[in-house]
Amino acid sequence: TQPIEEDKNIVLDLDDEIFRNFNVGFGNSGSFPFANNKGEVVWLSSTDLLLDDNIENNGYYKTIKNFNAQKFDILQQKLKKTKYISYWFSSYWEENWHNAEAIQNAMNAGYVPVFHYWYFADALDGGLPDEGEISAYYQHNIKIANFLKKLKGKKIVIMEPEFNKNIVVDVEANQYKFASIISKAIDNIKSNTSDVLFSLCMMDTGNRGENETYPKCGYETCALGDKKEWDKPHIIYTELLDKLDFISFQEMIGQFSRNHDNPGGWKTPNPQYYSNEALGINVLDKRISNFAKYLKNKYKKPVFMPYIAIATATWNDSNGDMEIDKNEINDSGWETQANNVYMGLMQRKNELLENGMFGFTVMTLFDNPNNDINGYQYFLDNEYHLGIIKSSAVGGVDKYSFGDIEFKQDIIDIISNY
Repeated sequence: TQPIEEDKNIVLDLDDEIFRNFNVGFGNSGSFPFANNKGEVVWLSSTDLLLDDNIENNGYYKTIKNFNAQKFDILQQKLKKTKYISYWFSSYWEENWHNAEAIQNAMNAGYVPVFHYWYFADALDGGLPDEGEISAYYQHNIKIANFLKKLKGKKIVIMEPEFNKNIVVDVEANQYKFASIISKAIDNIKSNTSDVLFSLCMMDTGNRGENETYPKCGYETCALGDKKEWDKPHIIYTELLDKLDFISFQEMIGQFSRNHDNPGGWKTPNPQYYSNEALGINVLDKRISNFAKYLKNKYKKPVFMPYIAIATATWNDSNGDMEIDKNEINDSGWETQANNVYMGLMQRKNELLENGMFGFTVMTLFDNPNNDINGYQYFLDNEYHLGIIKSSAVGGVDKYSFGDIEFKQDIIDIISNY
């Protein structure tokens, strides 16, 4: 690989004004599920959270169980200061999942939609798609393009978030193959729509320990970054560089999850909890800044973090049986850590912009008590605590969130007052 010009002040050619300022956003859906008093779903529109100035008196939303009108009004005033709204496309996406008219209204008001095109996703763990699956993907590209072209104005499309599966990045031939698939997909969308900025999103994998000092990490400690790991997908990015408008990475972290080295089966997970030092959570904001600088210097492109999620519960295996008991979970145990990361990021706003990073979106605005229920749940019970706003809905018990929302410490203030 080419040496990284780590110490040079590389000046980017910022063709698009979106890259010149640092902005934040929120997601992860066009609407959020809340419960009414009958336990039925009430869909809270993300665009209404921005544009409905009467949201505290909206008759439909007032049917939400324990609806706190004042808190929703406060939330709206905070979110009005954001820039990005994130949405997801999956292989089974249907157009009626997203309200094009509502998205357009938000765009007309100055907001930019960020679409995460999560098509192959975890299926890549089993290997690269075959020719039939690739052909179906290309047909799906046209479906996506037909929706996007209804939206007039700037749009962002993140191709395959979480793409860097080992089967892809550990085999050189697979990197070239994967790059060719994504290259064609970008062409398919670009030729059938307009005003789209494209990127490809890697994960922040590798060593994170504050006490890990492996030379391959390239920093004083591996908590500050892992250059060897970050460089693994370089073939893909190099092959796609002319088609990518910017480079992306995502950040997801929690005090406990499945054991990375021995995750267990679908319904028989092997949980693992970590110390703050093992995860480097106390310096995560600096690690993110280092990652942005690394990518900017390597690829000479702007950098974006299309989603960040910091799970805010903690687990203490008090009886030592390595099983998660409900009385061992502290739902708010990591809220201070999450708060400090967001505070650190916003305090580094100018540094991040200098390092090429033009912003980020919070992956999940509200905790979802039903998130990935009956699914793989990598973060186990922490799947219910990925948002920056919580309610009295009980994770794993209630199906939808409640309206007695509570802001997790100062996070919403921090990201809206930058």
